[in-house]
Amino acid sequence: MNFFQKLARAFAPAPKGRFYNFSVRCKRCGEVIHGQVDIYNDPSLEYDANDQPFYLCRKVLIGSGRCFQPIEVVFKFDEPRRVIDRQISGGEFVE
Repeated sequence: MNFFQKLARAFAPAPKGRFYNFSVRCKRCGEVIHGQVDIYNDPSLEYDANDQPFYLCRKVLIGSGRCFQPIEVVFKFDEPRRVIDRQISGGEFVE
């Protein structure tokens, strides 16, 4: 990460509220499932190869009963708790 990326990240707005809300769609049945991450309690502190801190949160969602396909989402947050990366298996994110 270069100087300008660090500077831009320092002045970016912090998330509003305590929860990060998201929606996913199951690849098997198409059901839309809503989830949320408590950005102050759910993520755990990790360090990358350059000893830069970040927070990682993993959630597994299952629909309301039509199918039991687990949908796993992994969110990576920076220090002010902004999402910097997200991954999903078993579904897709719904905007």
